[in-house]
Amino acid sequence: MFRLSYGKRPIVEESQITSAGICVRNFLADIKQDNLDLNKEDDIKELISRVEMGTTFNLKQEKWGEVEYSEPNSVKMTYTRSNLGRGFIFWFICNLCGRRVRYLYFPPNSQILACRRCHKLAYEKQNDSKSIRHLNRLFR
Repeated sequence: MFRLSYGKRPIVEESQITSAGICVRNFLADIKQDNLDLNKEDDIKELISRVEMGTTFNLKQEKWGEVEYSEPNSVKMTYTRSNLGRGFIFWFICNLCGRRVRYLYFPPNSQILACRRCHKLAYEKQNDSKSIRHLNRLFR
């Protein structure tokens, strides 16, 4: 699961990722009996307050063959209106920097759920040197 990066930044692909949209969708599936209209702003505010109250992430890591669980990480959420007309876009508020983000990451050897910038994560392609990129282009 976890590879040594030889002095390079840790990468996103090795981290556990949590999406704001999926979190809200899963929460909605659990509370089907309530009549929430997702086109009304008051219902969206109520939904977000319920998600914030009822959602903590307790993430699992495997270190040297032992399974460890992180401390509970609570999440804050917000929303914006969609530019496409109807609907809303859900966002997490990063626990460390307070930025509005769609995804929160939990990299190996961490206890905190935070954004990509706070964990200083890079994508795998960003760690490649120019010579490796050249070779990858040749062998496509």
